[in-house]
Amino acid sequence: MIFFKYTLILLATFIFQSWSSEFFSVGTIDPDFCVIILLYISIKNGGMVGTLFGFFIGLFIDLSSGTNQFFGLTPLVYTMTGYFSSFLKEENQRLNKIYFTSIWVFILLVQFLIFSLIVYQQLLIQSPSMFIIKWLATSMYTLIFIGILQVITPLYKIQ
Repeated sequence: MIFFKYTLILLATFIFQSWSSEFFSVGTIDPDFCVIILLYISIKNGGMVGTLFGFFIGLFIDLSSGTNQFFGLTPLVYTMTGYFSSFLKEENQRLNKIYFTSIWVFILLVQFLIFSLIVYQQLLIQSPSMFIIKWLATSMYTLIFIGILQVITPLYKIQ
């Protein structure tokens, strides 16, 4: 039952992300709504569910992309995000809210860094400062949307 429920949620999120990419894009920067949902799923359900859903949504994104020259990169970074954010399951009672938030923000920043290192490697060689701006802009744009969701349902309140 949990598999079916989260599959539908991730599929709806993927469709929403695909259809709204022109509306939410700022230049070449798009928010990643699937990673936001993956973060919520991983923190709520733990390692196995977060890792599996990270891999399968990443694979689905790669398969749906017609011109993906880095096939396998998205499942890799989504699996890592699902796995590492699953360590935050039930840690919201033990950790301070600032530490809890800092950890998942750090996980997402590392995920976007790994993705950017592969996709924008030419930019890294030509202009490291532009690479850093691109990485931070992509990360911060997604983090803004997570911040909006934090007002509705904070991650530290997920049981």
